[in-house]
Amino acid sequence: MAQAASLAQLQAETSCPICLDYLQDPVTTDCGHNFCHSCILQRWEDLQGDFPCPVCLQHCPDRSLRRNTQLCHMVDVVKQLPNTEGEGKQQEEKPLCEKHHQVLSLFCEEDLELLCPQCQVSCDHQDHHLVPMEQAAACHRKRLKGSIEPLKKQLEEADMALDMQVSKSYELLHQIPKVTLLLSSHFWTIGCLTPHTASKS
Repeated sequence: MAQAASLAQLQAETSCPICLDYLQDPVTTDCGHNFCHSCILQRWEDLQGDFPCPVCLQHCPDRSLRRNTQLCHMVDVVKQLPNTEGEGKQQEEKPLCEKHHQVLSLFCEEDLELLCPQCQVSCDHQDHHLVPMEQAAACHRKRLKGSIEPLKKQLEEADMALDMQVSKSYELLHQIPKVTLLLSSHFWTIGCLTPHTASKS
């Protein structure tokens, strides 16, 4: 199990976040993320001035990229490992942007939508606050957990109140025969009191 997890991690580290295939002619940005040289250049093709990293959105001035020959050798080694094809298929199953056919890796806080890096330069989301999908998921998980805790407490309080009501209902049901007997005895006593006996007393 640990070996499979390590293999999956290696395959993830040697895959391009843009095309999801093994890195070809890998380059590294100033922020430390790796891409195929052709993929990152294609991503920045229509941009001028600002060149955001597709993963973390940090700006890369002047399209500064460093060729990573060590990572290139590492990719060649990983390709020789078993079960790499199956992992590649799993990576291809990641959701893609319907408009640009790129991996959905960003989250728009204003519109609550998943976006691909190409979407961020569109007029619809250009001025919106975008964060990496993993960061947004962690943040919203935390918010959701914070919302769930009070609801759990309210549910527990409601269950306790229901239990008390059920307990009171059972107490009342047990008291019904006693009250019925008491009322019957009381009405029987009243019925035995005739006007004649009442006048004698």
